[in-house]
Amino acid sequence: MKRPSLHFRHLENFNWIVLFATLALLAIGFINLFSTSGGELSFWNSFSRQLIFTCFALLLLGASLFFDYSLLKYVSWPLYFISIILVILVKYYGINVNGATRWLPLFTQEIRFQPSEVMKIAVVVALAAYLSSKPTKNGLGVTDLIFPAILVGIPFYVILKQPDMGTALHIGLTVVPVFVLRKVRTWVLVTTVAVFMAAFSWLFFFGGLNFLLKHEVVHGYQLDRYESFLKSGKDTTGKGWQITQAKNAIGSGQVNGRGYMEGSQQKHGFLPAAETDFAFAALAEEWGFVGAVVTLGLFFILVWSSLSAVARSRDSFGTLLIVGMASLIFFQMIINVAMVTGLIPVVGIPLPFISYGGTSAVINIMSVAVVLNVSMRPYKFAEVPIAENPLLWESPPQNRLVEEPGSGVRRLLPHDPKEPDLHPPHRLPHFKPWLKHLAPKSWVNHQLLEP
Repeated sequence: MKRPSLHFRHLENFNWIVLFATLALLAIGFINLFSTSGGELSFWNSFSRQLIFTCFALLLLGASLFFDYSLLKYVSWPLYFISIILVILVKYYGINVNGATRWLPLFTQEIRFQPSEVMKIAVVVALAAYLSSKPTKNGLGVTDLIFPAILVGIPFYVILKQPDMGTALHIGLTVVPVFVLRKVRTWVLVTTVAVFMAAFSWLFFFGGLNFLLKHEVVHGYQLDRYESFLKSGKDTTGKGWQITQAKNAIGSGQVNGRGYMEGSQQKHGFLPAAETDFAFAALAEEWGFVGAVVTLGLFFILVWSSLSAVARSRDSFGTLLIVGMASLIFFQMIINVAMVTGLIPVVGIPLPFISYGGTSAVINIMSVAVVLNVSMRPYKFAEVPIAENPLLWESPPQNRLVEEPGSGVRRLLPHDPKEPDLHPPHRLPHFKPWLKHLAPKSWVNHQLLEP
């Protein structure tokens, strides 16, 4: 294993847009949280706790940049199984907060973390590690998808039983782009869609909800939220009170908002969970349509810039990691905003970087750290390029590099469009004109360096 390092050549490919968009969203989150927490600074209120967790996560982000993302392959399965164990332990040792048991104590009851948040990133890393080892020439078949389905299904079911339908739904949506990118055979995709349609029909038209309710897979309050969603606007004081107040807060912000610290809906206690699940409604009330659009625009810049690094990823593992992490942030944002605006039932999921939540802040920032790590390492640089690869310059530039397993020497092989993972067209670090100056002159064969 190579020692941790951060070469200046890595910084040439650093995705600054992703970092700046993340920092801007964190700043908006702190501005909003300061308002919703009462505008007071104290040692252990929600604002100070969020600040501590965020600073810790940013330190982890900086430290992670010194390690090659390929190391995640080696820790993917330990991370996955430890996360599963932690999620199961919630049932026996979990802390109940506002009627939900989703947290484990960390040293004390006041300091706690949410294992289901850790499970999100563990599923993405494990799935990327497994699928990147599978050939995709003809696409993934049914047998190829059995193990990944189990890999996703176990945490999905365990988290659903907590109960935490929002996080379970989030995990299910996050992995969809990863499967699609890995090329599933057409007939398998059609069959999967048919199965989901059949399950949906059974669930809503043939008594499936009653069956799930009887076996405590779905709980009564979750059905109440679904019913209030179907009767949107008709029940404003009972089951639909939360979403009604959220809509009122968003609408009262109008174009420019009521002004910072002037949100009457959340200041007078009408807006529920203004710090967590409905933080977007509090933001829209104080900053109006303009503030909401700026916030959503930063999310789309973050996701788009993350996905732009896919084209330059050096291997399929890195590609799947980027897509998985970008999907994790994107779908969490979509679910929360759709919930707050009444487009879907209330499922209780925070808005990334904006809502209060220490574990969520750490996991979202580490997701960005993975994206940055992959994007800044589009190639593997040789420590001594000429000495380690003396045959490097014998073939013309249209050829591609491929590693010879076990030898540490990269041989030149013709580009094969059927195997893009082995021969990505962008993988040409050694043909950069300035590369020959990185090795001592005693190692350079001038005849090979002739253009």
